[in-house]
Amino acid sequence: MNRIGSILLVFALGACAHPYPGAVSPNPWIRSAAVEPDSDISAEPTVPTLLYVTDRSQADGGGYGTDRSSSMAFGSLEVGVTNMTPQAYARYMSGADHSHAAPRYDLANIVETVRFPGTPMPFSIQDGEMRRDRTTILAYQAARREFSRVLTGELAERHTGKVVLFVHGFNNSFERGAFSLFELWAASGWDGVPIMFSWPTGEPNALSYFGDTQDGEFSVFHLKETLRLLAATEEVDEIILIAHSRGAQIATTALRELLIESRGAGVSMHDTYRINTLILAAPDIDLGVMEQRLVAEMFGLGFGQIDVYLNRHDDALGVSGWLFGGVRFGSLAPEELSAESRAVFQGVDSVHFILVDDAHGEARHNHFRLHPGVLADIAITMRTGAEPGDPERPLEHLDLNFWHIDQSYTPRFLGDQSRE
Repeated sequence: MNRIGSILLVFALGACAHPYPGAVSPNPWIRSAAVEPDSDISAEPTVPTLLYVTDRSQADGGGYGTDRSSSMAFGSLEVGVTNMTPQAYARYMSGADHSHAAPRYDLANIVETVRFPGTPMPFSIQDGEMRRDRTTILAYQAARREFSRVLTGELAERHTGKVVLFVHGFNNSFERGAFSLFELWAASGWDGVPIMFSWPTGEPNALSYFGDTQDGEFSVFHLKETLRLLAATEEVDEIILIAHSRGAQIATTALRELLIESRGAGVSMHDTYRINTLILAAPDIDLGVMEQRLVAEMFGLGFGQIDVYLNRHDDALGVSGWLFGGVRFGSLAPEELSAESRAVFQGVDSVHFILVDDAHGEARHNHFRLHPGVLADIAITMRTGAEPGDPERPLEHLDLNFWHIDQSYTPRFLGDQSRE
């Protein structure tokens, strides 16, 4: 394959052509006899609103485009399912009904609630000291308070302290990112408050992968700010962070910087940011770089658990590795892990590598929503916080931190209090 052909393939695999291909119906959970009869994980959501944070520019006619914005926006949106009733969709996404075609969606009622001042904020040097513009500082503080007020209201309305934060991958429009989060949230039984972090990507040209890589670096600061905003909201007691593909690079970079900051301040990363589960699906990250983050910098100590879904046959990551000249973390095979890393992982049981070998077509890269076993496993993890090997997640254990999942995998639901 020549260079231009490879670039075109990356562009094609980053996201399928519209219309958005809806998720598969996940494998249904086996219910424990201890589960209360009225505990219906497929019930229609009472509050179908998703929240979002984005540093995309505003698009003509509403919504958000593919260019960068120096200021973050926070707001809400609604996702509608156009080809089935809410009840039928809830059954489909709980795995209770496989008779329907894949769902189709539309996006409505995008409401921007908060607009933060642009960064970097204006400053001046006076007497050798940096002084930020007071008016801008006050505006930023007001935006932080409004963010916390709105989020607190959403948490109270849904009777939860859990936030599910999703960072989409390369070549995803604002709409596609929202649809993916909506599917994950539905598969989990509408558990927690869903928030999408949407970064500027999706420019429709074959060279966009290189520009989007830089746009991801641009967005690291804003993702850190988002995590700080969540941490400053006292009513948030748990965060599940899910990142797909190139979004995993953004997420792990932001988290590494916050981890270094926390260590320098002498505080606990886990206690400060309350990220109980970090899920990396098909992470488009250089393997050597990620080994340094996970192992050398003891990255895993900042979280309750880290689940990494890997597929050695991931075509998109194969081309990414060709372009960048190195194996991508999301296509790791166990034998490619360095001897040093394998030795360290013998004593680090909070990082789990989950091998996906039977994904086909687009599901090779998008297994988090197009593989029934993977989608079911992520959903039960979102709902219960269980780890591989727990009764809720009967994954096949291979060696060290490696586990295996296939399309027949079936999780178990023991009840919402099972992990307390």
